[in-house]
Amino acid sequence: MLFQSTFVLSREHFEECFDQSLLVAGKPALRYKLMVFLLIAGGAIIILGNQQKTVGLFIMSLSFVEYFSFRYRRAWWLMRQMWSKNSHNTVTLTISERGVKTESLHHNSELLWDEVKQWVETPKGIMLLLQNGAKNYLSKASLNEQAIALIKLKVAEAVIEKQ
Repeated sequence: MLFQSTFVLSREHFEECFDQSLLVAGKPALRYKLMVFLLIAGGAIIILGNQQKTVGLFIMSLSFVEYFSFRYRRAWWLMRQMWSKNSHNTVTLTISERGVKTESLHHNSELLWDEVKQWVETPKGIMLLLQNGAKNYLSKASLNEQAIALIKLKVAEAVIEKQ
């Protein structure tokens, strides 16, 4: 079976990818210990140091950078995706007996079924978990029922072959 569809890498698509990935990975925790350590270390350098206070202030400011990178991680990730060369390009998605292939103006890739160790269904798509720890998200908006069934079948076959 061969399934082919196209979709545009729009802001809505990137938002869906980010939000659905959080459902699989879980929400990351704010690193309070690191932030407190940076504040204490910077404060200690300012209080105990005989030199300029710049190093201590820099270390303390890293605590605020850590907080804001956590607080605005979604907006930052979306902005980077929207600034990429591939943003607003049309992607051709091909699902075959061999694997999942994506082709666009600036990026072509092929994911073979034996590289996938597991699939996880989310409310809006399917997350493919790879052997190397990476994740690939496929939106149900660009898939039909036969393509979803083929993905599940091929991943199950690949897992059985590895055992």
